[in-house]
Amino acid sequence: MASITQLYKAPPHGDSGMDEYKKKLFRHRAGLGIRFLICAAVVLVIVLGLWFWYQNKTYTDYEVVSSVEHSSAVNTQYAEYNGHLLRYSRDGISCIDSNNEAIWSQTYNMQYPVLDICGSAAAIADQQGNEAYVFDSGGLLTQITTRLPIQQISVSSQGVTALLVNDSDVSWIYLYDAEGNVLAESRCSLDETGQPLSISISSDGTKLAVSYLQVQNGAAGSCIVFYNFGSVGTNFVDKIVSSKVYEDTIIPRVKYLGSSVCAAVSDQGLIYYEGAEIPEETVNLEMNAEILSVFFGTDRVGIITEETQNPEEVQEASEQEDGAEESDGAQDTAAEEADSADGTAADDTAADDTSADGTDTAEGDAADSSEATGEADGAGGAEASVESGEEEESGRYQVNIYDTNGRLLLSQRTDLKYTQAKLSRNMLILYNETECEIYSEKGVLKYAGTFDTEIADLYKGSGFRRYVAVFSDRTDTIKLK
Repeated sequence: MASITQLYKAPPHGDSGMDEYKKKLFRHRAGLGIRFLICAAVVLVIVLGLWFWYQNKTYTDYEVVSSVEHSSAVNTQYAEYNGHLLRYSRDGISCIDSNNEAIWSQTYNMQYPVLDICGSAAAIADQQGNEAYVFDSGGLLTQITTRLPIQQISVSSQGVTALLVNDSDVSWIYLYDAEGNVLAESRCSLDETGQPLSISISSDGTKLAVSYLQVQNGAAGSCIVFYNFGSVGTNFVDKIVSSKVYEDTIIPRVKYLGSSVCAAVSDQGLIYYEGAEIPEETVNLEMNAEILSVFFGTDRVGIITEETQNPEEVQEASEQEDGAEESDGAQDTAAEEADSADGTAADDTAADDTSADGTDTAEGDAADSSEATGEADGAGGAEASVESGEEEESGRYQVNIYDTNGRLLLSQRTDLKYTQAKLSRNMLILYNETECEIYSEKGVLKYAGTFDTEIADLYKGSGFRRYVAVFSDRTDTIKLK
């Protein structure tokens, strides 16, 4: 019988050798995993560091990336639209890109053009005139002609348009579809419903908010009314699904932020309503200062007030000063007379701080100095800070931005004498003829500077640190540095 040669012989202690091999393999893989986690952690720290650095970095200059020359008619206005820019005047409107190339255009003859934008829809009307035009991203959708003068226009993202028109006795609210057909109408009079001050249609085109001015018990008040033109509205009289009366309050502006949230700006603060079908009040924010400006983003509301000192803080400070003066007066008669004079000045200052003009004043003799020079730049807050040794944020104007839940997202003070305030891709932009300030959504000042030409518009461009500055003779794409 042939012998069989054994080609493989198991090593002695085979099980222990295999266990050692498995241990070495495990240690090798564990080492690779640890090194990978360390590298990933280092990369994450670097990325977070760069992100934090970028979020808090302030730029002091800019470079012009590209510049396109153009000519604009007198009184030309601009507005951001669907990733492009709308340029409109009394003679016509055009949608242009960053290279000043016209995507679409329409000529007309208007004395006072007013514009409203919602998503990819835009509508422009001749205030006190009889013509209105509705557009989408491709150009003209419809032209609307009214018999009575137009006061306001509001458009939904589908092109459904609401017009407020009036004559000497009554006002009318008309609702048109994207083809210009009348969907609904409502008659308004001061005796019956009140005088409509503002209208806004929801982005889905199914709900309409109207602010009415009413006379209640001999005083002016307001009533917010919501109409529903969908299936739910058919179950209500005149399709009015909800309303609320506000006594001694004027509400000159309502604005839908999407399809279910509506914001109303009153002379006393900001009110939110929410409801997919039947809107109800959800938030009522009271302002302790006069509202100077209001601006809207896609899902944000900006309020600018002139900064004033808190009346309760003023009263508390006045009482503390009076107490200190009485203590000094008990020591000697001369000190009492001096303190009494100072107390009178402090009382006058407290009265000035709580006056209706909403401007800050300094305490004591500094108030007289500030009043003599005609300045209202927060001298009182500055002197109080010096006396107490505490540093406070200064700025004549207070800018607050709220989300659709009424939550404060940004609170920023500035001294810039702005003519325009806007939100562009969640960036806060303030500018006047030649100066501008740009803040991030966290309130970080990204850039503050001047331009050599009067600014027609300024908005956030696409790209890292890029903005588009529009002037009367050119459009510059700039990059902050």
